[in-house]
Amino acid sequence: MPSKPVLSDSDKKAIRERLKALCEECWTAQGYKKTSIKTLCDQAEISIGTFYTLYPAKEDLFSDTIEAIQARLMRNVLDINRASQTREGFARSMKELVREYGSKPFLYNVNTPDFQSFVTKLPEESVQKIKFDSFDFFHQAVQAANLTLNMEPSQAYGILSALLATVSARETLSRTCDYFAVFDAMADILVSKIFQ
Repeated sequence: MPSKPVLSDSDKKAIRERLKALCEECWTAQGYKKTSIKTLCDQAEISIGTFYTLYPAKEDLFSDTIEAIQARLMRNVLDINRASQTREGFARSMKELVREYGSKPFLYNVNTPDFQSFVTKLPEESVQKIKFDSFDFFHQAVQAANLTLNMEPSQAYGILSALLATVSARETLSRTCDYFAVFDAMADILVSKIFQ
């Protein structure tokens, strides 16, 4: 009987990255419940056994995937703010963020039955890892932009959080207006009031 090929650490890393990319695509297109391990393995061209050597369960891959997406979003926002340390640059980072949210509803609409079925299968330590500390991130973004607030940080954070929360009403608003054009105008106005 031939022995199973042993995966090197770099092979494992490459396969994990491929699985996370595929998981993000499938999660965005069809949701958590409809994304099967078999489909992911077929697309990654690996065996189901190989999958289980890398991830004990489907939820572990989904947790890794959401952590990677959150890290990427944070990097993108901070990079924009560092590159353009202006109010316009900060507003642009908000516009990029809301477009990413718009393309991945599971990032902001965590109360759907699909997302809840994912979260309920996670151990508490995994739930804590995927919780996003948006207030801390707000502080990092302001620091990266090198801007001065015109108000208390908690008030500025609340205003920008409320602005980002409009993404959940995107479908309804899009019936009567161009949601992203409205969001962009609000971002420009609010950022100009929040920062000196």
